[in-house]
Amino acid sequence: MKAILYCRKSSESEDRQVMSLDAQENELKRIAERDGIEIVKVYRESMSAKAPGRPLFAEMLDLISKGKADAILCWKLDRLARNPVDGGSISWALQKNQIKLIKTHERDYLPSDNVLLMYVELGMSNQYVRDLSENVKRGNREKLRRGEWPNRAPYGYKNDKNTKTLVVVRSQAEKVRQTFELYATGKYSVTDLARKLNLGRSTIANILSRPIYYGVLERNGEKFPGIHKPIITKNLFDRVQEVKNGVTVTKPRPQKLFFPYRGFMKCAECGCQLTATKKKGLYDYYYCTNGKGICSQGSQYLGETKTDSFFVEAFNAIPFDEELVEIMYEAARERQESGSYDAQTVLDGIQMQLHQLKQRERKLLHTFTTGLINEDLYTEEASQLGKEKSELEAKHRNYSQNVATSLDTLELTKIAFLEANKAVSDYQTASPEKKRDIIQNLLWNLEVKDKSVAKTNYKLHYAVMANAPKNGDLATMLADGDSNFQFFGTLTK
Repeated sequence: MKAILYCRKSSESEDRQVMSLDAQENELKRIAERDGIEIVKVYRESMSAKAPGRPLFAEMLDLISKGKADAILCWKLDRLARNPVDGGSISWALQKNQIKLIKTHERDYLPSDNVLLMYVELGMSNQYVRDLSENVKRGNREKLRRGEWPNRAPYGYKNDKNTKTLVVVRSQAEKVRQTFELYATGKYSVTDLARKLNLGRSTIANILSRPIYYGVLERNGEKFPGIHKPIITKNLFDRVQEVKNGVTVTKPRPQKLFFPYRGFMKCAECGCQLTATKKKGLYDYYYCTNGKGICSQGSQYLGETKTDSFFVEAFNAIPFDEELVEIMYEAARERQESGSYDAQTVLDGIQMQLHQLKQRERKLLHTFTTGLINEDLYTEEASQLGKEKSELEAKHRNYSQNVATSLDTLELTKIAFLEANKAVSDYQTASPEKKRDIIQNLLWNLEVKDKSVAKTNYKLHYAVMANAPKNGDLATMLADGDSNFQFFGTLTK
């Protein structure tokens, strides 16, 4: 009798089964030596058997069909098959006497055996896989209801195994934010963004379609509020969907003339955009389009030098002294780090309560199984314990996340201040094209009237900088984190 020794482990369980192939092979060789079975080939396959298509399994069957082997040694029958197709191939080869023996560590399977027993065992293996799949799906749905993402983190995030949440990856999240903001202008295609941000087209298309970036988890058409930190706002996401569907923004016609400030100024009197023209073929002038026909500002022409001074003045309101930023950062960091001890004490207390709750659950189960309480009372008590456990776990999860991200948010705030300084200094010597990029990053627009700036509309985080006292401290600025500084939590570089 010539036997093939077949070992298999599931690739989905790499960490837990990393030694299983060696263990299976060693034990089966010991059995073959004990029973005097000749081993002609050893197969070691790292692949799930829940579906047909294992190459080494197919090669083994081919050797058996050619008569080069007539027996199989495997640890258990489910190592051979967990699906009805492969199970049927093994059963049929056994019935045709191509396989004269299947030997496991538990028992032997022979052509003369009642095939019903083998079918039952293979069927149980297949049902196990199906049950496992349903359990995984059910578990994933429960995670989604808790606001947790059950799969691999999308671009812009990483999975945190400790808190079971998604954590922002700074460098990637900044590209996600730029992807949405640039596409929302209607001036960039997916291909343009892929080239500009050095990402694949499929990655860009995937980013633009996923609500997870504004805090919502979606699976099979259902949506669940996530507990992770959003990278963009829902308003920005909706604007992008409108651009994709061609609702509000159409692709602009190519412009023969370049005006760096066009699109960044509007009339404070009528709300229309300021357009531009070139006079005498040399000088740029900006003026209100008077699109509503009710404005008195249409005759007010702004020269390029005057317009440039508006933006210089707007940017000069942003910078902070870098030495002061560093001092404020270190002071706030010391305060937050000193408070981490108290935070850990709270987390330890919650963990202790969870431990005590698990002990109460075990005692309750023991009381029920020994017949000391009836089923109705057990169900009521178990339900109450389950609610307490869920509340404590949610409290522990949220508190852990807050502690873990507080210093990170402080670091991002510091970076935002320093980068604003750099952008402002770069503006002074930048080319017209580069100036336009800097304006786009820092401002929404300027509202102009009577050749003066009536209002400067900064983007959210820079508006905070412009309005903050230059001798304040980061802790004070962060105190209103849920409003003014909520965007800093998503700034990444």
